[in-house]
Amino acid sequence: MAVNDLHMKNQVSKELLFNYFAGQATALQKEAIDEWAKKDDNSEIFFEHLAMWESLNPQFNADSNEALQRHWQRIEQKTEASTVQPDGLNEPVTGWLTSIRFGWLMAASVGIVLLLSGIVFRNELLFTTYSTAYGETSTLTLSDGSRVTLNANSSLRVPRFGFGTDNREVVLVGEADFSIKHLPSHQHFVVHTDKNFEVVVLGTEFLVNTREKGTKVVLNKGKVQLLYQEGKTSKQLTMKPGNLVTFDKDGCANLKQTPKPQDFVSWKEHRFVFDETTLAEISSLFAENYGIELQIPDKALTQWTISGAFTAYSAEELIETITSASNLTYRQQGDTIVITQVH
Repeated sequence: MAVNDLHMKNQVSKELLFNYFAGQATALQKEAIDEWAKKDDNSEIFFEHLAMWESLNPQFNADSNEALQRHWQRIEQKTEASTVQPDGLNEPVTGWLTSIRFGWLMAASVGIVLLLSGIVFRNELLFTTYSTAYGETSTLTLSDGSRVTLNANSSLRVPRFGFGTDNREVVLVGEADFSIKHLPSHQHFVVHTDKNFEVVVLGTEFLVNTREKGTKVVLNKGKVQLLYQEGKTSKQLTMKPGNLVTFDKDGCANLKQTPKPQDFVSWKEHRFVFDETTLAEISSLFAENYGIELQIPDKALTQWTISGAFTAYSAEELIETITSASNLTYRQQGDTIVITQVH
């Protein structure tokens, strides 16, 4: 082996691997990496850097396994080439050649398993998902210094290896309050949802709710841009502090001004602010935040409204406070609470 080849194998760096994954490595570099990746310890590093490279290059997501396929194709080609006998030899090559081929086949099998596992568990490899249970809230500090407080029964998916140099992108299911750190690079922060809209910001404080019956965005500070789909039409809307945007079931946006945007995140302090809120709407809150069904046999009661601020640390405390202040009574049966009027 040439001295340069040996030196190359000892100099397999992150930058070299990134060039390799992008298909920009030289022939000598490719050969060196193929040899280097045969070792178990190096193989683990290889896959870690592949995951990191993909998270930094989302434009390659459509061909996310191309780099691995090129790698295993070269390995397979070398395996086939090793079975060809030198010119002038008629005897089959056995012994050490059989052992080498068996080793390569084992390595290829392991590689295929790892490749398939990488496809199946791609999201688990590239992203971390933070979740809250019913009745639980949680505050996270992201790698860029931004803070996110998740409401109950919510989840946030973030890149496992950091945001990279493009947009900072996360995926929200449920409800969360965001305090986004502005970066010198003016890098956008994008909140994706499953409700046909996304929020694009530079640095600001806002709430996003993707609940089925309460889809909304409330801006407390700064400025955000909403990109949303109304039917087949793509639209955008720029929000200012105090703006409340709600979405109906067809994706139509309704913009209005709210005097106290901070009330929409009072749940962070275990406070619930109601302003002529119907019992039907409160029923949705119990289902979404606590996994508890409110049953109201008298349908007329569903339109009763509640106003006021209540502090509660559990579903039991909240329903006790609401009913005591509203001439109502309740009984709980497992995960069901039945509300009736006091006679």
